[in-house]
Amino acid sequence: MTKQLINLDFYAMKPLSKFMFPFLLVPIILGIVADLGTSIMVTLTFVAFMLNVLFSITERSNFNKLYGTLPIKKSAHILSRYLFSLIIIGITAIVSFIIFTVLSILIKGNINWLYGIQYLSLSIFIAIFFISIQYPFYYKFDYMKGSVMAILPYIACFAIGIPLINQLMKNLVFYENVMEVISYFQSNTVVLILMVLTLSLVLIMSSYLLSKKIQKKEF
Repeated sequence: MTKQLINLDFYAMKPLSKFMFPFLLVPIILGIVADLGTSIMVTLTFVAFMLNVLFSITERSNFNKLYGTLPIKKSAHILSRYLFSLIIIGITAIVSFIIFTVLSILIKGNINWLYGIQYLSLSIFIAIFFISIQYPFYYKFDYMKGSVMAILPYIACFAIGIPLINQLMKNLVFYENVMEVISYFQSNTVVLILMVLTLSLVLIMSSYLLSKKIQKKEF
């Protein structure tokens, strides 16, 4: 049943796929004019945001009525939605890394594999972080209310977090400590990957269990 529910999510998102190819021009341009790693991060962050639209599609299409005719519980639907999201993030990660590889060859004539893998790991973590924070809101509230709550992580990150970090970086001690941490992970890519995988697993499992706990009534 989980496989069928995942296929249903793919079907629901299919109309949006036509917007993805034009969007890929954005990370390609940013990769050229800004930084190659930026192309990876922008692609995965955008997809994490777009996955929220699936809740709107299923709500407007009255998929709940369809689910109600099937011998499934909403907990099974929640599991399939998380698995679907992880599959999409995985596919996007592959696409974004291909873009990074092609741009590296065209612009620099060589590929910095470690740099790409490090950026890919961080970008996957950021995407999983966003969906882990947002999804429980959509299972607690309807789409409109959930959207208002789900936008908060983006506001906290980009409107508050980044300016705050920029301000803290002006402190010499804080700056040196941050650069020391960054230098360590740059020299220990395996440790970075293992840490990202562990934190991502903890985040997604915690989010899934929370969604199950606070979900609205069964179908």
